[in-house]
Amino acid sequence: MDGTAATPPTGHRRRTVLRAALAGAATAGAAGLALPGTARAADAAGAATGAGTGPTIYIASDSTAQTYDPYYAPQAGWGEVLGQFFSDAVTVANHAIGGRSSRSFIAEGRLQAILDVIQPGDYLFVQFGHNDATISRPERYTPPADYKEFLRNDYIGGARARGAVPVVVTPVSRRDFNRATGKFNVSFPEYVAKAVEVASEEGVPLVDLSASSRAYLDEVGIEEARSVFLHVPPGVYPNRPFGTIDETHFQHYGAVRIARLIALDVARLGVPLARHVRNTAPPRHRPDRPTAAPVAALVSHEGARLTWDEVPGAELYRIQRRRRDVPDDEYTLATTSPIPLADIGGLAEDTAYDLRVIAVNGRGQSAPSPRLRLTTRVADLRYDFGPADSPVAEGFVGVSPETLYTPERGYGFTDATGLITRDRGPGTDDLGRDFVAYFDGRYEFRTDTPNGTYAVTAHVGDAAGSSRSGFVLEGGDRGQVIGSPNAITRQTFTLVDVRDGQLSVTVYGQTGHLNGLVITRVG
Repeated sequence: MDGTAATPPTGHRRRTVLRAALAGAATAGAAGLALPGTARAADAAGAATGAGTGPTIYIASDSTAQTYDPYYAPQAGWGEVLGQFFSDAVTVANHAIGGRSSRSFIAEGRLQAILDVIQPGDYLFVQFGHNDATISRPERYTPPADYKEFLRNDYIGGARARGAVPVVVTPVSRRDFNRATGKFNVSFPEYVAKAVEVASEEGVPLVDLSASSRAYLDEVGIEEARSVFLHVPPGVYPNRPFGTIDETHFQHYGAVRIARLIALDVARLGVPLARHVRNTAPPRHRPDRPTAAPVAALVSHEGARLTWDEVPGAELYRIQRRRRDVPDDEYTLATTSPIPLADIGGLAEDTAYDLRVIAVNGRGQSAPSPRLRLTTRVADLRYDFGPADSPVAEGFVGVSPETLYTPERGYGFTDATGLITRDRGPGTDDLGRDFVAYFDGRYEFRTDTPNGTYAVTAHVGDAAGSSRSGFVLEGGDRGQVIGSPNAITRQTFTLVDVRDGQLSVTVYGQTGHLNGLVITRVG
């Protein structure tokens, strides 16, 4: 929840950056795309939009609402785009800043900076909970009971004392779901409950963003939710050469969707601000059909990178697939993307598929594009991690903590100190039943490979628990894979460039699970 992100470029700037990135990404990988300089978060105190003659909405919140410097594209917070859903008479002053809780926002004087300028008839939107729940960070952690009283005494009381209207906003949902049911879980439920309680007790307006965002995510589904959150492919945005996996923060598309939910809730509140809500209706027309089939590059054992022509009026693209070797197989969703590029995965190895793209906006979806015929490759290397005496999945090479790298072997751990293993026994397949792990530590696995560009699929999880594993491939941090409890998650990392004849995979994180690796050269 730290404040390290930015306003995504829009219009001509965004299209230019995207076209330039696509031109090099398909063949050159992610190398050389990082920009020099030091990242800086936008100045929250100065992040005001609009110059209206009506009320000002002041936002006190964290990185889910923050306004970001363009360096961090495509990351965005709902606060930086909220103004587009209100009339020009309304000004939005976004004071949200990453890494803050209800307590630390006060301790740093940030609430006082708002209270010093807020006027009668203005509004104070308050959304906290994400960082309040971070018990491992004492400078942030705020117990739910204390959080409730900070809302009551400091935020609600402070706004009322100045004639302003406090609006309590419950914590927005994360991409956290029950894999068995496909439904999203309540994020930070104790803090949601306390926010609802204090709003009721104090008789102040409540925007139950926890409920509305969760209902929205349930509607679009687990896969499409990737486009809401900060799932960014490598080699596209200059500041993210290795891509991003983030289940908490939003890319611009998602920030706009969340801001619209807030505006819709405000429109139902009995406050004067409700009269200023605008632009929540869907567009008049659906986007046109994409005129050409998508183009594939970097084809791997389970997916490929697809690009296609941008469709005017499209807010999102859905990529569908069907197997050519299955009679009467129907198209199903492969993935979605808010830009005309997507890394698809989850395909069967050495299998022929038809792929097509559909353009989508709030009015509906277009007719599908012409189809692309694609056949996935055969993987080059497969490793199954676990105890030395556990079953090894068919076609895989077994790796245990005793498997240390030597030039003669050509693969293995560089140092297995601290590694643990578990075998959960029958009940899942041979790849998923066992794993190696290192809690709150890191370890490195290496395998000799020819120089080139690779796709690496990591299998991560625990059939009897939860998992959280981060991955660094060839020196590039690809983010953390948060597995669903009692399930195995598969995550493919693309554009992994090997230049020294050896592919390095470092695993870190809260649990550091690793069940399997599948590696395919794609360029």
